[in-house]
Formats: sequence, C-alpha cells, structure tokens
Amino acid sequence: MKRLLFIGLFLLGMPAFAAENQIFIQQTNATNSQIDIEQLGSGNIIADDESDTSTVDAAMNIDGTGLDFNLDQIGDSNQFLTDIVGDDGTYNFSFTGDTNIFTSQFNSEGTYSMDMMDLSSITIGSGNDFTVNIAEGADASDGIIDWEFDGSDNTIVFTAASDYTNSDLADILGSGGQQDAATADSIDIDWDINGDDNDFDVLINSSNVEQDWDITGDSVIIDYAGLNNAENTEGHYSKLDVTGSFWDIKLVQESASAADWVSITATGSGSSNSNATLCVVQNDSGTSVSC
Repeated sequence: MKRLLFIGLFLLGMPAFAAENQIFIQQTNATNSQIDIEQLGSGNIIADDESDTSTVDAAMNIDGTGLDFNLDQIGDSNQFLTDIVGDDGTYNFSFTGDTNIFTSQFNSEGTYSMDMMDLSSITIGSGNDFTVNIAEGADASDGIIDWEFDGSDNTIVFTAASDYTNSDLADILGSGGQQDAATADSIDIDWDINGDDNDFDVLINSSNVEQDWDITGDSVIIDYAGLNNAENTEGHYSKLDVTGSFWDIKLVQESASAADWVSITATGSGSSNSNATLCVVQNDSGTSVSC
C-alpha cells in the first residue's frame, strides 16, 4: 500500500536567526511510499532536524524501495540537503528562484544499489548551486536522468557510480591515470541548458552512458569525464548541440575494448581575448591524457 505525505508550509513569525520554514523527514526501509513537499518563500530549509540552520550541515535521510519523491521549492536562497537510498525510485524536483542550494546524495555509503532510478529536475532561476552524487562505487544501472536549467550563473557538480569526487576531475581531465570501474551501466542523461555563464562538472564511472546535451547560451563551461566502460562494448556516447559564444568544453572518455562516441554541433564564436574552446580525449588504454 502506498503511503502519502504532503507538506506545504507558509509559516511566519519565526525568530530572526532561524530559517523561515524547515522540514525534516526520516524514513527507513519503506516500500512504495510517496512524499510530496511544497515550499513557497525564501530562506527555507529541508534537511536533518539536527542541522545547523546557519550552515545546513546535516542531511535528511530517506531509505526505501520504490520511493516516489516530489519536491517543489519556489523562492530564493532555499536549501535542500538529503541522503536517499533505494532502488526503483522516482524523483521530481522543481526549483523556481535564485541562489538556492541543492545537495543530494543517493546511496552515499555505496552499500546499496540505486538501480532503475528516474530523476527529473527543472530549475528556473540564476545563481543556484547543485551538487548531486549517485551511488558511490555502487550499482546505478538503468537510470534515467533529465535535467533542465533556465537561467544564468548556475553551478552543477554531478557524480555517478564513482569512488571519485569532482575534486578529482581536474586530474582526470589532465593526467589522472586509470580509474577503478564501477558496476553501473545503461545510464541515460538529458541536459537542457538555457542561459549564460552556467558551469557543469560531470564525472561518471560506469560501463555504458548515453548523454544528450542541448546548450543555448554564452560562456558555458562543461567539464565531463566518462570512465571505465570496459565491461560493455557500447561504451559512452555524448551528443552536444551548442548555440552560443565563448563556451569552454572538455570531454574525456577513457575505455578499454569499448566504442566511445562524440557528436558535436556548435554555432557561435570566440574572440582573440576569449576563445570558444573544445577539447575531446578518447583513450582505449583506459588512461587519461591532458585535455
């Protein structure tokens, strides 16, 4: 039986040092549950009940199979910090506003799998900060992820099925050497990006990933590393359709005995002072070289 939790908060009169509204949920070993959350206003927090309201330093924990999680935050300077574990989950995130912080871990301990997850996220606004980590070194097979951004100066850090964090990304794009393989495969990611000065750091460690990037805007930065697809001859596939100027795109695909693909259609230009740059590295030895 599906359990439904709907939360909509419109609270006033909180002390000046506290968040305007705060939601805390802890769920353990549930099956086929549904959680719907709607927050309207600015300065709201969704996190652990022990999280410091000024630093938001503790994640809300949700554990269960077949979770249907729906979040709608409308306003500025809101924060969302959660750690979710469970296969076959559906996640719909909608954010409207500026300078929001979204930090979500899916199976942060790498203990359980995150198979068959379906994640859809729509962000309308600027100056937002996203950090998402899915299945550290664990199974994240058959995942479908759709991300849409409409706004400028957004920062996105995304890691999937990797023991490595995005702090390692500079080394991997440079000369990081061979990485350990994860067990994930068949991850399908669609990016729809509209706006200037957006910055994406993406690191995926799995056997088979298909990505479709649709980018419109100037001065967009994409750093992507696709690692370890030796277990599957299909490898990684990235399709980029870029419209704009002064973009900076780096793609690294490290495989052994796999076929990696890149398809790029770009319209735009740079200048003598600010180039539009593109670097693609494919290495069948499974090790990286400088980009």
